[in-house]
Amino acid sequence: MPRKAPYGVQRHTLNFYHALPTGTGAVEIVTDWVGGFGYVIESVKAYVAVAGTGTSASRTYRVLKGASTVAATRTLVLADTATVGAEVVFTVDPAKAEYSDTDKLTVDFASGGTAFTAGAVNLVIVYREVNQRERD
Repeated sequence: MPRKAPYGVQRHTLNFYHALPTGTGAVEIVTDWVGGFGYVIESVKAYVAVAGTGTSASRTYRVLKGASTVAATRTLVLADTATVGAEVVFTVDPAKAEYSDTDKLTVDFASGGTAFTAGAVNLVIVYREVNQRERD
């Protein structure tokens, strides 16, 4: 079983390009990704790749630990997606952002809100790997 090392950190990114879901039902963009190592989410940002459309569109966008623990969230509104290249910053809850070797990461849109009719983003999750070493 790995142990935390006393020195340094390594930062990495998880990157996901995806269309904004139409409709208002729950949609999982990433389901149950297991890293196999400990890490802490430091930031989550979406970058608009295709401008969003839809009348007063608004959806709750989340990064989850397990099935329901919200590690990061953002209510994505139409104005956030109006400009290609725009950065949309999520709120990360530090108390819920640490994942173990076996924790599952899911990215979803919760049910409800007002539908987008088009649009796409690049989601970028920056995480700090928990340095580990093998037991002696």
